[in-house]
Amino acid sequence: MNTTPTEAIQRQLLQILVQLPQEQQKQVLDLAVSLHKQTLTQQWDTISDEEAAALKAEFEEEDLAFAEAALTDYLPMLQQEDEA
Repeated sequence: MNTTPTEAIQRQLLQILVQLPQEQQKQVLDLAVSLHKQTLTQQWDTISDEEAAALKAEFEEEDLAFAEAALTDYLPMLQQEDEA
């Protein structure tokens, strides 16, 4: 029976994990989850400059309109606070 590298690693990890106290087993699990999340984030972070520019352009007008709307309400609110 041929063992794949992944199977060999899993077997070694299991042998080590069962010897650790439960708190350290939890730490190993937390580390594995963290590494998995980093991998997912890295895949997202690898978008090209062109894709990033397209996303920025797509939301630029919407972001600007939102900021302008928020600022038009902000000045009167500040003036009311000053008067109070």
